[in-house]
Amino acid sequence: AKINDMEFRSKSMRLSFDILRAAVVVCGCCVLIQTAANAQTSRDRKRDDKKQSAKALEVRLEKAEEALVNEYKDVAIEFYKQGDKEKSMDMLRRLRQLSPQIDGLKERIGAISEELMQENASELEIDTRKTWELVGDVTEGKPFRIQATGEYKLTYSATVTVNGLQEDKDSREHLADAPLGCLLGVIVSDGKPGKPFPVKAELEHTPKNSGQFFLKVNVPQGTHCSGKLKIHASGYLMTPVRR
Repeated sequence: AKINDMEFRSKSMRLSFDILRAAVVVCGCCVLIQTAANAQTSRDRKRDDKKQSAKALEVRLEKAEEALVNEYKDVAIEFYKQGDKEKSMDMLRRLRQLSPQIDGLKERIGAISEELMQENASELEIDTRKTWELVGDVTEGKPFRIQATGEYKLTYSATVTVNGLQEDKDSREHLADAPLGCLLGVIVSDGKPGKPFPVKAELEHTPKNSGQFFLKVNVPQGTHCSGKLKIHASGYLMTPVRR
């Protein structure tokens, strides 16, 4: 009976130990699960905080861009009201770079550009008997416009061999690749003439260098011309009559 009692106690102790060990294992698992859950919750919270922070930055950026766009608009309007159309157009160009989706911005820039092109208008005449008649001063990067009307007569006299007339491609009096008799222009910078270019009835030109702008008709040496052409000059071209 004593042996059976001892065996019973021994089994009871082992059972209690097993139960205790199982309880410890279960508690450990619970702790691990809770720790993992806490870690995941922390990661989720950080991710949410990061998203909220990024969204907040985007909102701030949108507000900053909106404020800058409104400021550019206001400054452009003020410059225009003060009569400084160049600065107004410059602000609109910056605004277009910042926010190109604004409706009507391109058209407004074009309208102010046309207003500037029509300013400083001068009327003058070109005597076709002369060669390279001065029109006025031009400025690097500033556009000007020439509009020409009229007719004239020309008589060409030359001694011609059986080989025919030879084109003088280096001539600055006659441009071989432009229509005979058309109006030509040239810009002289620091005393050095550039390459002549056709003007014809109308030309809008932005010079690469500042200098003096001249006009003549495209005829070779030996040509006699008679008549005058009317010239309407505008934009950034300062004619002698305006000095």
